[in-house]
Amino acid sequence: MKNANWINKKIEMVRYADYQFQFPFKNSSENKIASYSLWVSQNGENLEIVTDSDKYVKLTKQDSENLYEILTGEKLIK
Repeated sequence: MKNANWINKKIEMVRYADYQFQFPFKNSSENKIASYSLWVSQNGENLEIVTDSDKYVKLTKQDSENLYEILTGEKLIK
C-alpha cells in the first residue's frame, strides 16, 4: 500500500460506501479526525477508498486482500 497511487480528485461513487472509518491524526495537538469511505469493487477483488479530502485510490488485488483482512478480520470474498 506504500505505492498506492492516490488521485486528488472528487470522485462520485454510484452507491453508498460498504465501510466508513475514522482515525485521529497522529502527531496533532488539535482534535482532527481523518475519514475514509471504502467500497468493495463490483467484481469483489479490489478496494476503492475515498478520503474526506477528496483523494481516491483503487488498490491492487493483493493490497485489497491484505487491508480488508486487517480492517475486518475476514477474508475478502470474491
